[in-house]
Amino acid sequence: MKAFLPLVLVLAGCAASPDRPRTYLVSVVGLPLETDDSLEAFSFSTWGVTFNAVCHVPPGWTIKAGGSATPQGGLAGEGSLGTTWFRQGNPPELRSLALATLYGPVQPDAMRDADGAGVVPATFTGSATVATLDGERTRPLTDRNVRLVPARRCPRG
Repeated sequence: MKAFLPLVLVLAGCAASPDRPRTYLVSVVGLPLETDDSLEAFSFSTWGVTFNAVCHVPPGWTIKAGGSATPQGGLAGEGSLGTTWFRQGNPPELRSLALATLYGPVQPDAMRDADGAGVVPATFTGSATVATLDGERTRPLTDRNVRLVPARRCPRG
């Protein structure tokens, strides 16, 4: 059990507490790519996340981040040509992509709210558009495809 204690402490430190928002650098990671696949686009719907800034835009890509007056928001990216698409599951171009504030811990799945009347969506849910040898496929993305690193601002580049 002692071997897992540092991991538990690190993971606990990465979740915002309900009474204190925390700001993070958001990276897109663990993309579901197989050999010869390329990432054309990705899109996340978010809940309880405020995007403060897009930290950088990879060459040949369009990145959009934002939200509404509700806790709902989104982060999306799209490559312009096949030569700009990513062929790695963890492309360095998608590290520290955006600066965001979370108002609660990451919720991996949708769940009923406290009074059972409604559903609170997952913090991050989305999809990736992947070019394969057989055409184009859509693959699901979850909170596991988002890495959050505590930060106050975008990295200087």
